Amino acid sequence: MRVTDVETFVVDADWRNWFFVQVKTDEGITGVGEALSGEGLTAALEATAEAHKHYVIGEDPLNRKQINRKLRRYPFAWRAGKLINAVAAAIDIALWDIAGKHYGEPVWKLLGGKVHDEIPVYANGWHIGDRTPENYAHHAEKAVEEQGYPALKCDPFAHYEHSLTDAQLDEVADLLDAVREAVGWDVGIALDCHGRFTRRGAIEVADALEEYDIMFLEEPVELEDREVMADVTQHVNMPVATGERIYNNETMEDLVRKQACDIIQPDVTNYGSLREVQHAAAMADARYMTIAPHNPNAGVSTAASVHLCAGLENLEVLEHMSRDVEWGDEIIEHGYTVEDGVIEVPDEPGLGVTFHPDAAREYPGEPKDSHSLFDKEGALKRP
Repeated sequence: MRVTDVETFVVDADWRNWFFVQVKTDEGITGVGEALSGEGLTAALEATAEAHKHYVIGEDPLNRKQINRKLRRYPFAWRAGKLINAVAAAIDIALWDIAGKHYGEPVWKLLGGKVHDEIPVYANGWHIGDRTPENYAHHAEKAVEEQGYPALKCDPFAHYEHSLTDAQLDEVADLLDAVREAVGWDVGIALDCHGRFTRRGAIEVADALEEYDIMFLEEPVELEDREVMADVTQHVNMPVATGERIYNNETMEDLVRKQACDIIQPDVTNYGSLREVQHAAAMADARYMTIAPHNPNAGVSTAASVHLCAGLENLEVLEHMSRDVEWGDEIIEHGYTVEDGVIEVPDEPGLGVTFHPDAAREYPGEPKDSHSLFDKEGALKRP
């Protein structure tokens, strides 16, 4: 069996685009993968995939290690950068899908087996609309009561940066009061800071919001300086999570060695390969840290993350988008749903999803604002 083509698809997904690859073989087996597209990066991902697919075409799709090595090591000037790692990750996911279909086994079994039959998830993207206590409470209750999520993540900090004034802290506290009133204290609440605070600002925010029993504080500061992140982690009374923007084990090893967080958050769609994420989880486990994979993505990413998480002994929880564009299920057909706060690990061959290329072409992605995660005043748009 040989790879005959690598085709890319950019799909509109409201405030962002999704980026998929389909790897085709001469035996008619195809696999689908997904890369983290970020804001306005799909054109760059397309160009990167087109420029590097010659490393894949003609290769044995079951020899994932050699293909991944060529993609990540052969380009010299741009070797193992984030764009190449994201494209390599998408192709790697597609190759695992092909392997599962070829052998008639689910990807989790090919990855080494499972220790979880169900993957616990938390909701992201559950809040939309006005930044008011009433609106937060309404959407929080809907995510918990109607969709069955046991935990929620949000960024309640608007366009504020560096640190919060007392009045701004009161605004955030009002939002969290409303959420706690709506869903109670058995539901987890995680706060995503998107790296906006200074060291002092992050510690002050954590101290002020400790009473809300925060599940974890995500990216309180930017992660370029792992020593500052470690200092914040040591000085706050809630778990700190980070790592969604890390795309290699060299950086992750530094994060883990410095104990710069309690929970690592690699993303299968930008980390190069599923095996590399397994290695990251093992490094974290050796330092008594847990893993909560980043996954605000489409159905392919969720499927790959579920298969990966099935075998992770130090799994904390998986991120899941509670709401997204309605045509997502037309493009990625799948059988998994959130029930009682978990996604059941599938047993179908490969990823257990069906990609519909024609449907993907019906929703072509348009160029997005390169800062589309935030509005013109710096406030978070979605999720």
